[in-house]
Amino acid sequence: MRSGRTCAAALVVLSVATSAGCAQEQRPEKAPPEVRHDEGPIASSLPQLGDVESVEWTYEPLGVADPRVPGPTDRELRGYARLAEADVRRLTKQYAWTEATEPPPTPPPGTTADTRWQTSEAFEASAGSGASAEAAEFRLDPVGRVMVFRLLNPS
Repeated sequence: MRSGRTCAAALVVLSVATSAGCAQEQRPEKAPPEVRHDEGPIASSLPQLGDVESVEWTYEPLGVADPRVPGPTDRELRGYARLAEADVRRLTKQYAWTEATEPPPTPPPGTTADTRWQTSEAFEASAGSGASAEAAEFRLDPVGRVMVFRLLNPS
């Protein structure tokens, strides 16, 4: 009888230890994305921007990659580009732009709260489909010659 109690107690201890081990398991931390300044990938993904003078961008998986969950991971291309004056003129003539209802989530350096961001559904459709993105958002500051972009799963 005593060995039965010992065996039952051992099972309870083992069960609690196993449960505690599972509860303490943590997901891997998401590393900050690498901030890049090379223009080549942006120029090839978004040729509609024209000749960019400078660019800052990241390309990262959304969420935390977890090997326990199978399937593809969504990726986001996000950044901003300083455009040539001629390209800003071309874009504002070629597409209909309206004042954006909200600024970009992370306005780039050099912009202020007074920056009048503009958006264009036609440009978003053209540039987003050109990059084969599932979704695309663009905000243009024509005075500062800055285009902010965010694309979901570009190819």
